[in-house]
Amino acid sequence: MGVRALTQEWMDAYKAAIQADPEYKDIAKNWEGSVALVVLPDPAKGIPETVYLFQDYWHGDVGEFVVCDKDKAESAKFVMTGEYARWKQIARKELDATKALLQGKLKMKGDLPYVVRNIKTVNKVIDILGAFETIWPDEV
Repeated sequence: MGVRALTQEWMDAYKAAIQADPEYKDIAKNWEGSVALVVLPDPAKGIPETVYLFQDYWHGDVGEFVVCDKDKAESAKFVMTGEYARWKQIARKELDATKALLQGKLKMKGDLPYVVRNIKTVNKVIDILGAFETIWPDEV
């Protein structure tokens, strides 16, 4: 049984999966900073309003993982914004996150060269996300 995407339950499961991953702590040891994912509305796909997700990462540890408001999301060191369909493609490994940023399919506020230098950390958390069963709003 999967967890419904973009909910606090999903964020809790995602955080637990990252903490349980044996390789994550070492791969992410140099990462500093929170990341906000902003999912733009897509009422036809079950996303009636913007969803803000805040994730705190620090040297291989995982802090707060919450569904939040716009102000909290915008306080993150890195703020990535995209359409629901793009986020779903990234989670399913159908779209590479780096390519999505470079092609403008995702917008990011923050230090892109830092993200590129630490791309193994980014790819690892995406791999972890793809490893547990998610129920997407447009598949309910």
